[in-house]
Amino acid sequence: MNKENSELEEKVKQGIYGEPEIKKEEKNRYLGEFRERVIHYLSHDQVLEEGTYPEIEEALKDKRAHTLVVDRKIELKYAHDYIKLARENNIRFKRVDSPDFKGNVGLVVVSDKAVKENNGE
Repeated sequence: MNKENSELEEKVKQGIYGEPEIKKEEKNRYLGEFRERVIHYLSHDQVLEEGTYPEIEEALKDKRAHTLVVDRKIELKYAHDYIKLARENNIRFKRVDSPDFKGNVGLVVVSDKAVKENNGE
């Protein structure tokens, strides 16, 4: 097989399946975000608990914070206090959904750049 054929095959694959994604499995775990951009996250069960987690409050006040991302499977009434905190801190908010999401992450605070956080992992 020559180079032209392999390039053509690659273009056909991209046309059928779309552009290949970097770290797709990782992004599917963190609601479409790269792990290295996550400042802090909560599981679905944690988001459903009454009140707010101080770790998320701190993360939303962090100068690196850019966006609060909430899984669409979580009713807005459970995420309302976090959304309010995000707005108070001029942090973007979005809800996301994908059949490819894996795991139990329900909410993440992310930066638009890589950060060094371990979140207890």
